[in-house]
Amino acid sequence: MPSIDFKKLNRQMMIYRIVQTILTGLLIVLAVVFQGRFATLGKPAQFFSSIVAAIAVQLLLIYPVYRLAWRDAGVEIEGSQPGLTTEQLAALRKKRLIGDLWKFCGVAFFVVFVTLVPDAKKAAGAPLVLASTIFSFLLTCLMYFQCFNFSAKKRMKTP
Repeated sequence: MPSIDFKKLNRQMMIYRIVQTILTGLLIVLAVVFQGRFATLGKPAQFFSSIVAAIAVQLLLIYPVYRLAWRDAGVEIEGSQPGLTTEQLAALRKKRLIGDLWKFCGVAFFVVFVTLVPDAKKAAGAPLVLASTIFSFLLTCLMYFQCFNFSAKKRMKTP
């Protein structure tokens, strides 16, 4: 039986590591920006509250994001096997499309939510909600990429 070639999956995991680095940098920059914004508004405690809210959202999303990443890693590993039939390739394509649809829905939710947050002049709590939402989005993306890499490494080691 021919061995599985993980070259494409290893490249994808490397790209995900680079994306994680960029997202971490963006998270740090936005944290500094929001901390400055809350300081100018005279409410520096809201910065800490937005971080706590983002972490609470992460605790709620950790299992669904992990399951999605586990599923996506499994699809990529199945796709790495040599000699797949057209039916198997079609089934893998359908699984990839469903996974991409879930990811698109998650991104669309955050984008719509952020765009619908009213201006700070109209609502006093708008910066808090905006900061919590953006932090949650970035942390959710980071969590997905980390879970995918973890799941892929774990599945590549098991025979």
